[in-house]
Amino acid sequence: MMAYAAVRSCETRRWLTCLFVMAAVASLAGCDSKPAKIPSVPALPPNDTPEGKLARVMQRLDSAIVTAQAASGSGVISQRRAFHKLLSPPAGSEFPEAIVFIETKRALAPQALNAAAQAKLQEEAEKQGKDAPDAPAKTLKVDDEQQVEVAEFPLAYDGQRWKLVKELNRNLEDGSPSTEYILFDYALDAN
Repeated sequence: MMAYAAVRSCETRRWLTCLFVMAAVASLAGCDSKPAKIPSVPALPPNDTPEGKLARVMQRLDSAIVTAQAASGSGVISQRRAFHKLLSPPAGSEFPEAIVFIETKRALAPQALNAAAQAKLQEEAEKQGKDAPDAPAKTLKVDDEQQVEVAEFPLAYDGQRWKLVKELNRNLEDGSPSTEYILFDYALDAN
């Protein structure tokens, strides 16, 4: 019986020691660290409402805008953003309307123009068999202010999905595809 008590107290001591060590480690862990900040994500309306479907259209439009940015090194700075305004249903209709705005800011990138000018000077110097200057004699300056353009695209809800009120041209006058057509084709596809 005594041997059982000695073994039992030994197991109890180990168990208590283990418990004490785990409590000490748990209390010391993360003393100096701040709790992780979880980014807030706005809650979207339910999928089966006009508001929810419009929110998803705007998500897809934002995604398409990011994909359709001007190529880096193209010498053009182009930034687009989309936002919308949900309108109440017009008289005699139960379905809402919306206006999607696409704001486009464009400007020429002076660094790209200076690099292009330097490359052209170097090419001309090589053709003439001369050494190209290390720096251009005159820095190319561009008097180009940023252009800001806001285009409006009215949408109507037909009870099932959002649609453009006025169909967009598939191609521009020069035959190249219309960026707005591509953006809205993608954004309204899964609506």
